[in-house]
Amino acid sequence: MFDKKYLLPFILVTSLFFLWGIANILNSALIAHFQPVFNISRAQALLVETAFYLGYFTIAIPAGLYMEKYSYKRGILLGLLLYAVGALLFIPAAKILTFAFFLMALYVIASGLAFLETAANPYITILGSAEKSVQRLNFSQSFNGVALIVGPWLAGTLIFAGNEGDLSSAAAKQQAADAVIVPYVGIAIAVLLVAFLIYLTKMPEATQR
Repeated sequence: MFDKKYLLPFILVTSLFFLWGIANILNSALIAHFQPVFNISRAQALLVETAFYLGYFTIAIPAGLYMEKYSYKRGILLGLLLYAVGALLFIPAAKILTFAFFLMALYVIASGLAFLETAANPYITILGSAEKSVQRLNFSQSFNGVALIVGPWLAGTLIFAGNEGDLSSAAAKQQAADAVIVPYVGIAIAVLLVAFLIYLTKMPEATQR
């Protein structure tokens, strides 16, 4: 399915499908979580999705141009860096308890994902023979499905654990807001680890096919 010399690059690029799947699935949890924390309506909570997909809309074309000028590898690294920065912005967003700050953090995350999705799909096709590129892509995309399994578990175990009981007091709201810190810091660490491994790994470019 892929050349043995591309095994590590294939694993690392495939991990990107899982990472952006996690970010997408956690949005549903955030929508439900933020409503009682910020005393906002369902419609206002849906701004989570608006901010997220606005990142894709505004950054997808610049991401493609960036990678055309430089390389897929540099585009992936920039995307992972933006993803990690956005996830870490959940710390100050939770501490100052500001919904708009969370929306900004989600926009930064989605901006990073725009780079990853722009690069990952075509990148998979060059990590082996052209004849088996569809098989490689289907296998890598299946890790979006794995994220659909892991994401709800993360949300239920870590995020919603801070959203139970009466949230009428300021202290309770702060505790609930802080519940998003651990999962998103964990995501940032995982993303930075993948970025570090990609930085150290020799990654082929499309011109080498």
